[in-house]
Amino acid sequence: MSRSARPLRVISATAALAGLGLLIWWFTVGQAAAPGPAAIPAAISAGTATVAPADAAPSERTPTGTAIPTPIPSPTPVPTALPFSEAVRLGDLFEVLSTPLPDCGLLGNDSIVAGTVTLTCIEDWATVPVVAAASGRVVNVVRAPVAGLDNVGPSAVWSWAEQAELGPHVVVDHGPLGGSANTQTVYARLATIEDGISVGALISGGEPLGAVAGPSASLQFSVWTNNERQDGVRVLADGPPAEEQRAVAQALGDVIASPTDERCPLVLSSGSLPGAPRTYRNGTHRGIDFGCGTADRSGYSIADGTVVYLVNDYEDSSVAEREALLEQASIAGFTPHWTLVMLYGNVVVIDHGEIPGAGRVVTISAHLEEIDPSISIGGRVLRGQRLGELGNRGTNASAEGIRGALDPSLHLHWELFIDNWYLGSGLDAATTVEVIAMALCGAAETAGCPA
Repeated sequence: MSRSARPLRVISATAALAGLGLLIWWFTVGQAAAPGPAAIPAAISAGTATVAPADAAPSERTPTGTAIPTPIPSPTPVPTALPFSEAVRLGDLFEVLSTPLPDCGLLGNDSIVAGTVTLTCIEDWATVPVVAAASGRVVNVVRAPVAGLDNVGPSAVWSWAEQAELGPHVVVDHGPLGGSANTQTVYARLATIEDGISVGALISGGEPLGAVAGPSASLQFSVWTNNERQDGVRVLADGPPAEEQRAVAQALGDVIASPTDERCPLVLSSGSLPGAPRTYRNGTHRGIDFGCGTADRSGYSIADGTVVYLVNDYEDSSVAEREALLEQASIAGFTPHWTLVMLYGNVVVIDHGEIPGAGRVVTISAHLEEIDPSISIGGRVLRGQRLGELGNRGTNASAEGIRGALDPSLHLHWELFIDNWYLGSGLDAATTVEVIAMALCGAAETAGCPA
């Protein structure tokens, strides 16, 4: 080897070693620090693998060995809170009702339960306080669980079976509000109800009523304006003509049992029958009053059925609180639905299903002193089964503390509905007497019927 060739070989070897060192550096740390392809020497960029950052997802390779970066999943987007005014159809009440879940951002939810709108928290709190959407008086408190009935879902027609799905709930009567004659709000599917919440209690807007449980805590909320729910559904349907009501009464008279104790007879006078005025609540009587005069009397189921509404722990308000709620009805010019439920006191509502020749039959046994232990929400009852002891719960006498045998006005208030209209609805007094007698003086042989 010549002297002149030896330095060239040394230089070539040194360059090769430098290139190898640069290649090793590139595979270990160089690419992570490199600003981009322009910084990679052309001599080593062609055909070299790209080293993924340490926190990247595993990569796949092409047949030539070139790495294909695996995309990193995008984070789940944070949901956008829905304004309360968009979650509930408030109409003209937008300015006067506030959210009952002030600690929550509200998720959009189309779920409807018994006409209530589902308000769900974005935040996953363990419990979420529920507050009154405006000032008013508590008109209804129910602590019974959800009935869990089959085939109960959203409907354009109100029913007691649908209402059984409310579970524990509180209702507040706000009186005239935002241009309405009467507004009532319902807070349903509550996990707990505050101890101080009772019928007649005065409530301020924002005051706690109870709580719903998380995670994804949800409240079932509805607004009733002028006795109409926010979805446009009304409770009461108009009764059909007299001939149709006679046919229904005859069909019932062939099969039903008596709803009353034989010592609490039927009185076929207009004041005790449907259609009689009830001026103290600015409304009309929808049922039949069976007078007892003393305690230790029982009410019964007229046919097989399912208990779809139940209050068995009614606590009477004071006379002043009761009168304040009834004054709201006087101002409105009608008895709001939830005010009427308040006046039932302890009550059993039974859905008897379709009775041939009549229709879907529902009965209401109200003012009970106590409910028979065998009766439960969602439970089945049989024709002639005892429902409980008759009394006066929900009446003015009971609010005054006059109970049991001390009250000579003890009675069973009993209503009979067919497809959401009550028997006798819209009829004159004489025809009402006729159809009630046809229904209760046949197979039932109700005490007090004409011989």
